Amino acid sequence: MRRYEELIQFCEETLQLAERNSVPLCLDEHLENINLDSYGFSVKSWRYYLIAKSYFFIGKLEEAHQFLKKCGKQSQQSVSLLSKTISELLRLKVAGNEAFQAGKYSEAVEHYTAALLSNAESLHFSAICFGNRAAAYQAMGQILDAIADCSLAIALDTSYCKVISRRASLYELIRDYDQAENDLRRLISLLEEQLQDNMSMPSEKLDNVRNNLHRANLRLSALERDARKRTSLNMYLILGIEPSCSAVDIKRAYRKAALRHHPDKAGNFLVRSENIDDTVWSEIVNAIRRDADYLFKIIGKAYAILSDPTMKNK
Repeated sequence: MRRYEELIQFCEETLQLAERNSVPLCLDEHLENINLDSYGFSVKSWRYYLIAKSYFFIGKLEEAHQFLKKCGKQSQQSVSLLSKTISELLRLKVAGNEAFQAGKYSEAVEHYTAALLSNAESLHFSAICFGNRAAAYQAMGQILDAIADCSLAIALDTSYCKVISRRASLYELIRDYDQAENDLRRLISLLEEQLQDNMSMPSEKLDNVRNNLHRANLRLSALERDARKRTSLNMYLILGIEPSCSAVDIKRAYRKAALRHHPDKAGNFLVRSENIDDTVWSEIVNAIRRDADYLFKIIGKAYAILSDPTMKNK
């Protein structure tokens, strides 16, 4: 992600120079990876395109769309295709957000899912969609689905503070205090890094980070107090059933959860983009598998306890 931010900064800093020396750019074999396919592309427009493409890769599609508009009216096929892709992804995301705000959570899930299936390049945008879908699942009471989507979002964007915070809350809901504590400590570490690395950020944003850090520390203290009570996992919430459910209902819920969250299915429709190197992709895959294995484990634990009358009564 940092390399794209550096490219954006470089292009923006050299825009004035490009304007003074703007000439038609003939693309040769050295620029094949940029995928611009016409010969009348100015140096300035080329920078706009690179900025837009970089914003797209880091998930900032609104900014990408604005810079594509600056590329001019030349019939650049690559610009046109990227613009259409971004417009469609933004349409689906906005539709999901509007459905969520209207309390139509199932509809929101459908829109976010469609956006995920339509996007194979911008992993950071996928992380945003997984995070938004997790919020919709949580609102629907589908806690495991929400946790799974948070985990996918975090695997794609390891510094996604908002989703790390949400997953901590979800783990706390099912009384998995160890996992909730891990996420809160991770969140605190990220927020501290933001303060150290960005002391020159606008005061309003700096205050917001400080407030988030303060709240995270308060949450961690409260969580540690709850953890000392050694309360067992909320098995019913994990399987999405009521305490009054029969043995048949428990078994049905377990089978459904185990099938839906089997580790072999985790992240199945994620497609590796050409701009992701082997090391990064390996880290993503390993994180997805690790989190899926853990979720599957607690599903099995919940069923083992609830299907045993003696353990259930305890």
